[in-house]
Amino acid sequence: MSQEISFETVDSEQVAGIAFSTTLATLSTDLDATINRLFHQLSDTGVTPHGPVIVVYTDEMRTDSRWKCEVCTPITRAISGHPVLITHELPGGLVATVTHTGPYNGLKATYDQIFDWFTAYGHTYAGPPREIYLNSPAEVADDELLTRIEFPCVASIRSTNPRMPATA
Repeated sequence: MSQEISFETVDSEQVAGIAFSTTLATLSTDLDATINRLFHQLSDTGVTPHGPVIVVYTDEMRTDSRWKCEVCTPITRAISGHPVLITHELPGGLVATVTHTGPYNGLKATYDQIFDWFTAYGHTYAGPPREIYLNSPAEVADDELLTRIEFPCVASIRSTNPRMPATA
């Protein structure tokens, strides 16, 4: 199913996260474990999450080796000196974004659509992609899951895309 891809300018936000490495085969298990660990660590520090869970894919996903990711969530105050949590600013700026509706195992088709869109319009990646989980399997049925995908980017000035931002 084709999703609407568009540009949006997002604000920077302070997040607390946990970095981990994974493989395609273990991603789901590793992600669940790291999300649970993140919320446990935040609870222990007395910090309440101020937004949805975000996964930042800091390395390229590969089928034949491990890659690095970070699970994070927005917070209202920095956590310093924590042995596990990393507090930092998630950069804002121009992103190409699309919201995937449905099971997580359907995300690959949405990513393929985004990659094709970047190629077709000559846009450039400007940072690692992010998945923002707007709800969870504990809240809704799999076909109602909402995952916002953001790719920091530089819009092509030669694009004929009608959804190109006016500032490009």
